[in-house]
Amino acid sequence: MKILEELTGKAPVRLEDVAGLDVACPCGRRHRLSLEALVNRRGCAEEAGAFLAQRGFGRAWLIADQRTYEAAGRRVERACRASGIAVKASVLPAEPPPHADRDALGRLAFDLEAGGLPVIAVGSGTVTDLARFLAHRTGAPLVVVATAPSMDGYTSSVAAMLVDGVRITYPATAPRALFADPDVYAAAPAPLIAAGYAEILGKLTALADWRLSAAVNGELVCPLAEEIVADAVRPVLADPSSPERLMEALLWVGVAMQMEGSSRPASGAEHHVAHYWEMRALWEGREPYGHGVRVGVASVLVQAVYRELFHRRKESWPLWLAESGRPVHAGESEVRAWYGPVADRLLQEQAGWRSAPYGPRPLSPRDLEAAAQAVEPYLMDPDDAAAFLARAGAPRHPGELGIGLEGVKTGLAAAKELRRRFTVLHLASELGVLDEVSREVAKAFVHD
Repeated sequence: MKILEELTGKAPVRLEDVAGLDVACPCGRRHRLSLEALVNRRGCAEEAGAFLAQRGFGRAWLIADQRTYEAAGRRVERACRASGIAVKASVLPAEPPPHADRDALGRLAFDLEAGGLPVIAVGSGTVTDLARFLAHRTGAPLVVVATAPSMDGYTSSVAAMLVDGVRITYPATAPRALFADPDVYAAAPAPLIAAGYAEILGKLTALADWRLSAAVNGELVCPLAEEIVADAVRPVLADPSSPERLMEALLWVGVAMQMEGSSRPASGAEHHVAHYWEMRALWEGREPYGHGVRVGVASVLVQAVYRELFHRRKESWPLWLAESGRPVHAGESEVRAWYGPVADRLLQEQAGWRSAPYGPRPLSPRDLEAAAQAVEPYLMDPDDAAAFLARAGAPRHPGELGIGLEGVKTGLAAAKELRRRFTVLHLASELGVLDEVSREVAKAFVHD
C-alpha cells in the first residue's frame, strides 16, 4: 500500500495504525477516519467494555441475535460488567433469520432509552446494520465486535435496510471502535466464512465499475481507496485458506469505504444483482441465501458481462455506438414488471435521484477503448472466478442458489434500477445490448 505508506510514514502500515487517520489524499480531499480503535487480534472481544469505560460511560446497550450472543455476546457482556459497564442486552431470535427491516427495528425499539445509550453490536451483517441505524437515530456512539469474516461493512457509515421489500441505504453511525477476535470469528460456521471469500471476489467487479464510470462519466476515483481495496483482496484471491487473512482484507476494505464516505470502492453491479435476487426471494415467500454468497455468484456473471462487452464483442462497438444514447434506466412499466409488489417503493426511491445524465455523451470508440484499458486490471476469466468460489467452499453457479435461467436474465436486466451508481450493466443498457448479453450469460452459467 504505497500511497498509504507515503502518507503515514509507516511501512508496512498495520490496521491498528489507521485508527484516527487524518490525511490529505492525492485525490484532492482530506480523509478522516472516525475509528479510535481497530483491532484484529486474539482476546480483543473482551475489550469493548474497557474502551467505553475509559471514555466515561457507565452503561451500554448490547445488540445481538441468539447465535452471535452465544458466539461472543455473553463474553462481551461479562467483560463489560467487569469494567464497570452495566449492560442492557437485546437478543434477536435466530430463527427465522432476522433481517434489517421494520420487524427487527420494532423488536429493538422496545429497549430504546431516552438519551441514547452507547451501542455495542455483536454480530455481522444484519446485526451491525440495525445497530448502526439505531445509533445514528439516537445520536449514540457505536462499538462493534465482529463475529464472522462474512462481509466488509463492519466500519461502514451507512446501513442497508429492507424497506417495503426494497433494499435502501441510509446514513448511519460508523463505529468508534471495532474488535475482531480470531478466537471468535475463525469459529464461525463454514457458510459464513465462505460468504466472506465470495465478498472478496466481488471487489474486482466493484473496482472495475468504479474505473468504468471514471472513464466514461468523469467520476472521481480515489487512488488511495482503490489501492487499499486492490492490495487487500489480491492475497486472499490467491490463497483462500486463512480466516484471519480474510478478516484482515475485509476490514481494510471497510477502511477504504469509510475514507471514501460511501460503498463505491467495494460495491458495484455484483451487489445490485445480489440485492435483486434477495428482494425477489422475499416477496415470493422464500428465504434468500446469504448476502455474501449471492454477491459471489453475481460477480461471476458480471465478469462474464465484461468479457462480452470488452473482449468477445469488441468488433461490434461501431454498430453499438452508432445507435448509442439510449436511456440508461428503464421506464415505469419495465420497473413494475421486474419488481412486482415492491415497484411502488422503488419508484418512490428513484424519484429522489438527480435527473442529470451520468456524463458527457455521446460515447465514442475512444471512450470505450479508454474504459477497456481502465478496467482490465480487475477483469478475471469467469471460469476462474467460479473456480475460486469452489476452492473457498462457496456456491459458484446460480443453480446452487435456486436461481434459474429466467432469474439470471431478469437479475442482470433489472439490477441497475436499484441504485444511481454507474456500472457495466448501465453501460450495456446504454449501448442497447443488455438484454442480449444477459441472455447469453444466463445460457452459459445456468446448469439445469
